[in-house]
Amino acid sequence: MILLLFAIGAVFGTWSPGTDSVRPAYVEHIAPQDTFNIKELAEYRLTVPAFRQFVQASQLIVTATAEDARLASEPLFTRDIAVLDDVVAAAGHVEARLKFEPRYASALRIASISARDYAKFALALFAARMAHGFLQSGAIRSVTKGVAADNVAFVAEHEAEVAAVLQLLGVETAAF
Repeated sequence: MILLLFAIGAVFGTWSPGTDSVRPAYVEHIAPQDTFNIKELAEYRLTVPAFRQFVQASQLIVTATAEDARLASEPLFTRDIAVLDDVVAAAGHVEARLKFEPRYASALRIASISARDYAKFALALFAARMAHGFLQSGAIRSVTKGVAADNVAFVAEHEAEVAAVLQLLGVETAAF
C-alpha cells in the first residue's frame, strides 16, 4: 500500500521522460550509483529533527524560487506531474535538481540537510500526508504497520506544521 501511496504522492520538477519540454541540464548529472531504490524510500522514517531541517530548507528554496524567474517557471514540486513518473525516478530528479541548482544547493547547506535526505523526506511526507487524508476521509481503514504507520502518525501529530510547509511549497492548498 505504501508503494502505491509513494507513486501517487510523489511530486517532482516539471520535466518528465516523454514530455515535449527540453531536458534540463541537471538530469545529465544523475549517475547510476546515485539512484534511489524503492526500499530506501519506503523505509524512510519522518523525524522531528529532519522535519526542522526540511522546513528551513523549504523556506529558503521558496525564497530562491521567488527571486529567480527561471526557477519560478520550473518549480521544484508540482501536483499535476505526480503520476507521470515513478517515485524512484521522481526522487532522483528532485535530488539532482537540488544538488545542481546553485540556489537550491545553498539552501540545503544552510539548513544542514543533503539533497538526498531532502528528497526522501519530501516524498515520504507527501505519501504520509496523502495516507493520513485517506484515513480521515474513510477511503482506507488502516496503513501497514511499521514505517508507513509511523509516518502517518507523524503527520497527524504535526498536522498544522505539515500543512503549512506543503502550502508553502505549493503542493497543497489551504482547503486540503
